[in-house]
Amino acid sequence: MEGIVAAFFIGGAFCATFQVIQNYTGSIPPKILLVGIGAGALAAALGIMGALGGFAGAGTGILVIGFGEAVYMAVRGMLAGDWTGILTNLVVLIVFCCMGVVAGAGHLARVKGRSAVRRRMSDADAAVE
Repeated sequence: MEGIVAAFFIGGAFCATFQVIQNYTGSIPPKILLVGIGAGALAAALGIMGALGGFAGAGTGILVIGFGEAVYMAVRGMLAGDWTGILTNLVVLIVFCCMGVVAGAGHLARVKGRSAVRRRMSDADAAVE
């Protein structure tokens, strides 16, 4: 039970930190994601992520900083001659990009549909008057 509480608080602290950064700077989410990935890679290189992962478990592994740690470990493996980490991260990145494109297309279709309905309603209101 203690591990769950630690994961909740550490993960929540990271999420709150990045939310404050986004709100304070007015930055767009992709930039915040890149900052998170870079912070995770830097923390992994300094040995901080290993200690946090041992304490908070999934509280660090499922966040963007966890992906930064995975990228760091994959690049380290690639430099040692093992390409499986880079290929795995590349596949994960491609899948997430495809999911983002599909979600964006669905959102755009929904927004365009709403505006078309509003136009039809305003045209019908004008015809009544």
